[in-house]
Amino acid sequence: MNVRILAVLAVTALALAAWFYSRQEEPIKPALPEKPTASYEVTQIQAVQTNPETGQTEYTVTADSLVKNDAGEDEMRGATVRWQPPQGESFILTADKAQMNQETGELYLSNGFTMQREATAQKAALTIQGRQLTANTKQRTVSSQEPLTVVQGEDRFKAAGFSANLATGEYTFERIEVLFNAPKREDKSLF
Repeated sequence: MNVRILAVLAVTALALAAWFYSRQEEPIKPALPEKPTASYEVTQIQAVQTNPETGQTEYTVTADSLVKNDAGEDEMRGATVRWQPPQGESFILTADKAQMNQETGELYLSNGFTMQREATAQKAALTIQGRQLTANTKQRTVSSQEPLTVVQGEDRFKAAGFSANLATGEYTFERIEVLFNAPKREDKSLF
């Protein structure tokens, strides 16, 4: 008799559970962990990129630290890029913040940048300073659409933006502003 009572109770409990399950409007979702929000910082970054065909160093990157920014992207702080395109001129790019994509060669410098071309026998040193710079290490191009200052030797001017192909050495500056200081006039006879 105990088996009959237990069987009736089990069937009743099963029927009651089936009824509650069928009356439930919202389906039960499995419990999954949320995507973790990892935060990290790596310090004293040093990297070297070589040309796959020749094995020569194309550029070296040093940075004070590598952090994950608010957008979830890796960002270098206190970055310096020493870039040696094949024709022999050397460039040093420095910025407070930099982002780089190794696959595409895209390099984005922000929060102030300085681009220096070292002097050669034929050309004076060139320094370009501005807020933001976009470069591509594979195409060997640089550009900025922000106001900047250019200094080459004793010459100095401001521009609204620029683009350059470092492989060919061609620079294009937009809306240039130059201040010309003529020498003082002296009153003396020509003859």
